[in-house]
Amino acid sequence: MKPRMNIRHSGLGAAMLLAGLLLSSACGFHLRGDVVLPAVLQDTYIDSKDPYTGIARALRVQLERSDVNVLETRAQASAVLKIISERSENRVLSVGSRGKATEYELYNDAVFSLSDANGKELIAPQTVRITRDMVFDQNQLLGKLSEADSIHREMVDSLARQMLLRIQAALGSR
Repeated sequence: MKPRMNIRHSGLGAAMLLAGLLLSSACGFHLRGDVVLPAVLQDTYIDSKDPYTGIARALRVQLERSDVNVLETRAQASAVLKIISERSENRVLSVGSRGKATEYELYNDAVFSLSDANGKELIAPQTVRITRDMVFDQNQLLGKLSEADSIHREMVDSLARQMLLRIQAALGSR
């Protein structure tokens, strides 16, 4: 015999879902989406040593998601987002009884600044950083190396988002 769904229970479930959505929006919760950026960023040039890799690539993707035109040259830009430096490292956190690393700290940071089309500094150089811990097993070497690369890519995306959130906070809706 198949169990039948009681209409009363499905109505109760729908009411609970609606109440949850209303309460979560009332407390300021929003789904993570695109960042609403100030108008000065409408046509942005990313000044970076490596414009198609690392943090510059992640910024390009996130800026385009926020309807910003990412330009190939500085000439027509309303803003210049300069990546002054970026660094990605792995540090040993713990060593096992055989003298081999068993845990690493994955570390990424970047320094950026923002200026307008006339070169006026809108945001002075700032550093954003992020760290993650990763347990390392020598018996799963290839898998753990792949996992570390994946975590670093996620961390770079997170750094790019942190930069845009800082720009949003500093400039508001200018």
